[in-house]
Amino acid sequence: MNQRILTASTSALLAGAALVACQHDVHTPFPSGLTPLEDNPLPEQMTGPYAEGLQTTSTDTDYIRVYGRGYVLVSPAVLWAAAKSPAPNIAVCSTNQQIITDNNDPNYEYAFLVHYVVNNVLTVEWDDQWRFGTVDGTPAAPTLSITKHQKTNGSSFIRLSEGTIQLAATDDPNVSELSFVEHLDAVSASTADVVKGMQHNYDSLVAVGHGGAVPACP
Repeated sequence: MNQRILTASTSALLAGAALVACQHDVHTPFPSGLTPLEDNPLPEQMTGPYAEGLQTTSTDTDYIRVYGRGYVLVSPAVLWAAAKSPAPNIAVCSTNQQIITDNNDPNYEYAFLVHYVVNNVLTVEWDDQWRFGTVDGTPAAPTLSITKHQKTNGSSFIRLSEGTIQLAATDDPNVSELSFVEHLDAVSASTADVVKGMQHNYDSLVAVGHGGAVPACP
């Protein structure tokens, strides 16, 4: 009778095969109303060392789409706590007046509504709703969170204005990744305008993440 000898390496191989056989994709649902607009085509940095700075790319085939990815040298917990505020997120550099209604939607971890006014030959006004939620981890220790904004009311000059910011942990516990997606369809808008706004948004999040103030407009 043939005797079968199971070696340690064979056992490990079979165990690994069993794990592969049992493996399946796990879908992590985003909170209602906080689904990402689309994937960010900019590649992620898979490992450190990391440096602060924002990379962007864009398309404008149907409307303006701008994508950004950058890193902040603070933990996700610190950055997420600092990000949940109107100050680093509102478009102060491209508008004349911003009227904030804070904590206006109790269905979300944090939310605010901003009423914008632009005075440029004609007065243009619109409302932009911001919502924040933790996807993975907890609000005090997130590994993935998302911020989403969209125009909800106002001038027909702005047909579409929406965006998401995903904040993710990296392999370094003291570094956070920010992934931006912005869509805009508006009269006289340009890709350069959206890139400029995204850069100031990123710079502001970096500043408040380090305990500083929102920087002045360029």
